[in-house]
Amino acid sequence: MLFTDANWADSSSVQRAIARPYQPWRCVGWTDDAVCFWVFPERESNRSGMLPDGLLVVDPEVLLDVVAQMSPDAFSVYVMDTSSDSEPAARMRRLTGLWSQARTNTAALGYWYTTSEGKIRPCSRRQGRAPDDAPLHLALKLDVEDYSNPGMVAV
Repeated sequence: MLFTDANWADSSSVQRAIARPYQPWRCVGWTDDAVCFWVFPERESNRSGMLPDGLLVVDPEVLLDVVAQMSPDAFSVYVMDTSSDSEPAARMRRLTGLWSQARTNTAALGYWYTTSEGKIRPCSRRQGRAPDDAPLHLALKLDVEDYSNPGMVAV
């Protein structure tokens, strides 16, 4: 979840006018219950000037909606990733894939991501550390990589 404080709003009327229809903030915070994704549109694909230089997205389903509105290969995505509980500071890592998985006890989907390091990690702390036996389906592929891992089925 993203959060901010009214005191963190940009006080410059010029910055607010430039950012319209968006709201400029000098600082935002987030909880690490779900991972945060940074989407960076390429400058050439942003000729209209309607997109900011980057988008902070806190939900994998919203990420899929955002990138569906962009031309393929016209953006890059990074994830604020903590490798382990012993590493409290998040690091930005390039996202290479987003995977969906039907949960066994509910109709909702669970999401997993892979980075250039090749490890699969949950998009939410409420999920386990490793995917269960249900097959993973490739929801978003961002890098040319071999996704022929057993149990992973590309959609």
